[in-house]
Amino acid sequence: MSWDDVNRTSGSNKTNNYTKFTEGNTLIRVIDNEPYSFWNHWMTKHNHGVTCLGKDCPICSVIAKQKANKETPIYSSTQRHAIRIWNYTTNQMEIMIQGKTFFQQLLTLHREVGDITKYDIKVIRKGSDTSTTYTLLPSTEEPFKHTDAIEDVNFSEVFTAPDRDKILLLMEGKTWEEVFGKAEDEGNETE
Repeated sequence: MSWDDVNRTSGSNKTNNYTKFTEGNTLIRVIDNEPYSFWNHWMTKHNHGVTCLGKDCPICSVIAKQKANKETPIYSSTQRHAIRIWNYTTNQMEIMIQGKTFFQQLLTLHREVGDITKYDIKVIRKGSDTSTTYTLLPSTEEPFKHTDAIEDVNFSEVFTAPDRDKILLLMEGKTWEEVFGKAEDEGNETE
């Protein structure tokens, strides 16, 4: 999975810090050369996303059946992209998860300005919920000063899909804590 996944149509980690852009300006530095891409299902009842299981995913099955019956699906599927960043506002490394539109802007900077790991980017957030927009503005190229605070992240472990039985329990109405034995994390949210 890579930059190619950004343009295509259609766990746990050590840091556990996920980027939450507030309205206004946030200065970041992208750490990774390529994003990690995965499919995510939004579970409205839990107000939380869950990584798609792929083959034999019960949520995909429900979505397909509802679409075939011309019903509005109760779940959604979106491709999400994750990348490590340094957030100058929180002064820490974070995992930034966003959708296609945000990452297409990031890819444009990467192609037009140059390697996005070589300069800071000002992220300007306006609006909220489905009316949220982001504008990305590059800064002058300069060396990154926080290399000693960067941790490795195994994205395939962080975004591992729960097993089928756990997904079914969530679909049946069990709480996140009942299924996983812990409170929900913030790593798999929508934009």
